[in-house]
Amino acid sequence: MALGPETAARRIARNAASVVLGDAAGDILIAYTVVLAAKSLGPRGFGTLSEAQAFMDPFDVASALGLANVALRFAASRGGCDGTLRGTILGIRLTASVVAAATGIAVAFLTHRGELWPLLLAIGAGMLLASADMAAILPFQWHQSVHRRIAVPFFIGLLRLGAACVATWFLATPLGYQLAILAGGVGSVLLNMWWALRVYPDPLRYDRALARELLSVGWPAALFAVVVVFYDRAGYFLLRDSGVQQLGQYAAAERLTRPIISVASAICFSSLPTIGAMAVGGDLTRLRTVYRRSLLGSGAVLAPLVGAAWFAAPWLLTRFAPSYAQAGGPLRVLAIGALFVVLNIISTVFLTALGRFRVMIAIAVLDLVIYLLLSSRLIPTHGALGAALSTTIMEGINVVVQVVAVRRWCLAQA
Repeated sequence: MALGPETAARRIARNAASVVLGDAAGDILIAYTVVLAAKSLGPRGFGTLSEAQAFMDPFDVASALGLANVALRFAASRGGCDGTLRGTILGIRLTASVVAAATGIAVAFLTHRGELWPLLLAIGAGMLLASADMAAILPFQWHQSVHRRIAVPFFIGLLRLGAACVATWFLATPLGYQLAILAGGVGSVLLNMWWALRVYPDPLRYDRALARELLSVGWPAALFAVVVVFYDRAGYFLLRDSGVQQLGQYAAAERLTRPIISVASAICFSSLPTIGAMAVGGDLTRLRTVYRRSLLGSGAVLAPLVGAAWFAAPWLLTRFAPSYAQAGGPLRVLAIGALFVVLNIISTVFLTALGRFRVMIAIAVLDLVIYLLLSSRLIPTHGALGAALSTTIMEGINVVVQVVAVRRWCLAQA
């Protein structure tokens, strides 16, 4: 039965509030673990840790095969997120994670990053854990019942913070912190799976025919995600020639903006089932209204936060982390970029709900070209600040391109 406007709005609002109260609390704790690592390791050690993580990110995203977004569309067509869908996604993702992790380590040796192999191995093990997390969280996303696991992210954050504290006391090295992340990941999987089976006890089953169908539909979403994460992490690769010190300063600035983006992403994608139902219903006028309000509302909320970050960030870094004082400039620029990223996430949610994956790929490739053109000039001259400028300018252009794509091409009246 179709949801009425008020019912849909209430479900989105309740889900968004649950994300803010639950995921945001967990993300704050996880962000503090990053602060612990940054202060303990210093710019050089933190730069090495961040380089290894950024190097494996494209392989991690590739192993997801676009299943997170495609799964919600399949759940809509199947009338629910049953154990067969979840079990099939878990099987596909586990297999893909093993292949992706092995490929990433092999590529590291081929690109003269072999010294990072212990870090990369620990990161690869974490990729396997992420497979189970996806299967556990999926039914809560589909049913828009994040409120039923509202406390889980907080406890996961506590686990990761505890592991980071142990690393700080006993093994304050890049590998020590990555092992702490892995230990927190084990706890996260156990807690997520236990809670998912408690609330949605449908047994997990693997279906080969469904797996083939998921892969045939999901590859455009996977390609889009890989292109996006590649240009999002390209600054780490291109700063390698500028030295580990510059890489560490950029990593500190970029990591401080990530919690805003991750919480906003969770909130936006929590509305995907409802927006997808609107798209299936073909009510383009209503979709345009929701899209416009989402953009304006998000901009109104985030603009003051960006302004506060612009003035406060350099002072806070100088006062509490003087070794990262040079990260103040990149942080200011990336704070503006975070606002653009959130607006682009909203557009991506609507394009995903409409199934316009090829449009998304075309836009992502354009973004990559723009980023490479900017970074090839700005990073050699300005280092970490150049990487931040390249990202922010590209994301600003992307806002315009995506808004035009959604409103003129995808939500135009037939």
